[in-house]
Amino acid sequence: MTHAPATPADVPDDTLNWRNCWYPVAFLQDLPRDRPTGFTLYDEPLMLYFDGSGQPVCLQDRCPHRAARLSDGVVRDGQIECLYHGWQFDGEGTCTHIPQWVPGTDLPIRSCVRSYPVTIRRDIVWIWAGEAEAADPALLPVTEQPADPDLHVVTFQMDLPYDQSYLIENVIDVAHIHIAHDGVRGGGLREAAKPLEFDVTEMTAQGFSSTFRSIGLQRNTDSADLKGARVDFVAPNLIRYTSEYARDDLLAGLELYSIPLGRNRCRLLYRKFSNFNGWRERIKPRWMEHQVQCLILEQDMSVVVGQAEAIERHDGPLNTLWLPLATSDRLVVAYRKWIDRYGSALPFYRGFQDRRVAPPSDHPEPQGRTRQHTDICATCARVVRRTDQASLALKGLIALCVGLALLSGGGAAALPWVVLGALALAGVWGLSRFRARF
Repeated sequence: MTHAPATPADVPDDTLNWRNCWYPVAFLQDLPRDRPTGFTLYDEPLMLYFDGSGQPVCLQDRCPHRAARLSDGVVRDGQIECLYHGWQFDGEGTCTHIPQWVPGTDLPIRSCVRSYPVTIRRDIVWIWAGEAEAADPALLPVTEQPADPDLHVVTFQMDLPYDQSYLIENVIDVAHIHIAHDGVRGGGLREAAKPLEFDVTEMTAQGFSSTFRSIGLQRNTDSADLKGARVDFVAPNLIRYTSEYARDDLLAGLELYSIPLGRNRCRLLYRKFSNFNGWRERIKPRWMEHQVQCLILEQDMSVVVGQAEAIERHDGPLNTLWLPLATSDRLVVAYRKWIDRYGSALPFYRGFQDRRVAPPSDHPEPQGRTRQHTDICATCARVVRRTDQASLALKGLIALCVGLALLSGGGAAALPWVVLGALALAGVWGLSRFRARF
């Protein structure tokens, strides 16, 4: 069934009000401090910048003058300046300066832009899309990080070419891991793919939870002595996995936040933590972990994009297209039913029996690791810059070696410069291969 946009009279009292929610934009460490960052929420253009006191500010990404993107502008004296004509706005969205305005007269009332409440929690910058007075930090879909000095945390973020609901469906799907990511470090093993048993809690507007276990899987005894696992869907944008161990002092889990950038676009913010990782994991560079996570998501990407295209072409409900199994798909079906029950006010959605179609648009093709991850990751972008700098230096060394070899007159005198130049050339080749991974 396809629905028209909901009106307040159509919406049950416990239906999710998608505007009055907190949305994670990016990890704090991955946001540039010297320039604005543009993003979208359900295709609504927004932007972030850091003011003069170092606090993040979120404004509508549209200058009221001629609709230029403020995210194309510059941060000047703690305010954002439009690149087109130099209009300046403070953290409240108030226009404070128009270079072409007649001095001594009041600026137009309509020269302001909308601002959005912003907060930082768990090293993530969050924005509130609804009424500012309703922006209660207690509604953030986060739990406090355990105060454990041995806790090792890895963070990662990536933009993906499909709707947020397909991302949530993908990461809540326990059954696909051992097949789709067979043999990948941090992935699964094909021989471990078994029927699953779920114990799902009652569904509410705030989400649902489930414990799960494999039936018939023989596990090797390990030092962690895993007893069980739990997954929580915390509406509207968190999937949390936690593990239970025989020893109460052992902690490990995974938090997967997301933001619906728009139709066929979303961003994943990933946090993995454990207090019993070995030293190799603890000294591993952040970019190296990102390579693994990019690989896992890229393995899923073509499958999920193809799945989404097939589903969106289907004119009926999902329950007439799918053949779900209770021993593998129970959480996925639960999530889609949650959308049926509580998501009817969303700008667009696909539940198990119901849907609201978004305005037509082309399905974006995967844009490659650089656009989807490196450009929004401070760590990997820094590795790329340093790799390019090293490559440029080696190319300069090659040119120098060629010149000195020619000046030496050839023969034995030129040999050291030829060898050094060859080594530099090999270095350039190796750096180009390394850079291609980003």
